Amino acid sequence: MEEASSTIPSLQLLELSKIVPNNLNPRGPNVRENDPHRENLKESIAEFGILVPLVVRPIGRDKYELIDGERRYWIAQSLKLLHVPVFIIGGKLDQTALLQRMFQIHMNRDQWDAVQQCKASESLYAQLQDKHKSDLQGLITDFAKFTGTDRRTARNRVQFLRWPRTIKDEIYRDPSKHNSYWYVVEIEDKIVEPAQKNYPEYFAKVEVDDVRRFLYRKWEAKIVRAAVEVRQAAVIVRSQIKPRRGRKEAIGLLDRLVKDVEFTYEEAFKEFARKFPTMVEPKLPKPRALVNSIRILSDVLSNYEPIFLETYRDKRSPQADEVIEFVRSLIAAAQKFLKRMKG
Repeated sequence: MEEASSTIPSLQLLELSKIVPNNLNPRGPNVRENDPHRENLKESIAEFGILVPLVVRPIGRDKYELIDGERRYWIAQSLKLLHVPVFIIGGKLDQTALLQRMFQIHMNRDQWDAVQQCKASESLYAQLQDKHKSDLQGLITDFAKFTGTDRRTARNRVQFLRWPRTIKDEIYRDPSKHNSYWYVVEIEDKIVEPAQKNYPEYFAKVEVDDVRRFLYRKWEAKIVRAAVEVRQAAVIVRSQIKPRRGRKEAIGLLDRLVKDVEFTYEEAFKEFARKFPTMVEPKLPKPRALVNSIRILSDVLSNYEPIFLETYRDKRSPQADEVIEFVRSLIAAAQKFLKRMKG
């Protein structure tokens, strides 16, 4: 079979033995062991065949590299299929262009989760770092353009990619740790970035990557049950205290939060509130407004079905695991509220 010369995909029936897996795919071989839908897909392919063609590109004489369809590829292998339908993408693609094509296929169809997207983005992130140096906003803009994601998503991915490689590799290797992504993003967004802006003198003594490593220990030690707990302590670094003595106390509290693995975000907030009560006074609704808000939220949660998340999904919509984290936080807050009311 001759290599396609056009960039327009060509639909053909191709010998499975001529297709090789793609090393850039962040799912890697784990897709065979960690895919909860594998058996259902296998039964479907065994009965009806492959209905959605794989996407490949020619890489040599009678050899084609897989770009999309890794699950279908491995299932076809297990079923000992001789031929599979494929779209052959022609034209010359360098590694960067190939990665961008894979992003267009996978990321925007939500086939790669957030961690898999980040793993696939490592080389892109390194290139953009060299290009933009300290211009973080420019880096995020280019990342969004390259991957086809909205700016908010691009910012979250870059926030994760800024973390130490040892932590990222640990998360990449173990699919059960992929929910750590949200904790990492919360730390970067609510602690690290505002602290760098409002208390730069702290980072003259403590390396930013050490801050990340120390705070990650709380997650590993299960001191933190939900990523959104981080937000309780955000006020410490979000509030730029001017008086020298107060500033020193705030930095001391931040340092304890960072270095004491058992010091929780809630405890840090309470300590900050005790020292700086005027900076944490909440704007509370009147009792009737509170009751109405609870009733409305209760009705929404009672009637909302998970399928709605898929039906109305767009680039700005939260992912299911993000919604779950917020609901868990809501449950925890409601339980504490009930205890205070009963007390």
